[in-house]
Amino acid sequence: MEMRQKFRYAIILLMSQIALNCDSSGELASKAREKEAQGNTAEALYYYDLALRENPENFTANKNLGILLAESGEAPGSAALYLEKALKKDPKNPEILLYLLEIYLLAGSRDETETVLRGFSESWDKDRESLARFLSSCILDSKKNVSERKRFVENRIPESNPASKRLFEFCGKKLYEETLGK
Repeated sequence: MEMRQKFRYAIILLMSQIALNCDSSGELASKAREKEAQGNTAEALYYYDLALRENPENFTANKNLGILLAESGEAPGSAALYLEKALKKDPKNPEILLYLLEIYLLAGSRDETETVLRGFSESWDKDRESLARFLSSCILDSKKNVSERKRFVENRIPESNPASKRLFEFCGKKLYEETLGK
């Protein structure tokens, strides 16, 4: 009997250890955010990768790794992959949508851009939706909309996110350069 009881305790201990370590991905993602805040991007990337190895569905790790890669500009395909995974968990997240918009607009991907624009249309942030439509029209179709551009500048809407700020500047250089000097 005593042997059986010891075996049960060993099993319970083992199961509790497994349960505790089950989502260590959250701890790894926290460590990655900490490294990122300290400006140590390489270590942040490492810890986000570890977190995703533990739990490929970890929202924070997918989102933040996608944003870090998008910010680097060196791995847009990988950035999109991670951001798309995060978007599945939070389909109306304007920050994720803006980074995806940047990746797809700069790649000239109309179908993916349309998917992102649909995501904006279902979200609550109508200013960012109109900004996204303005940017896609500017970048993909070379269409000007001076009054809308002026509204965005006055309300500083593009400056709320690094991706939208870069896209707005790109659009300005592409179509509005002559109006900037006036």
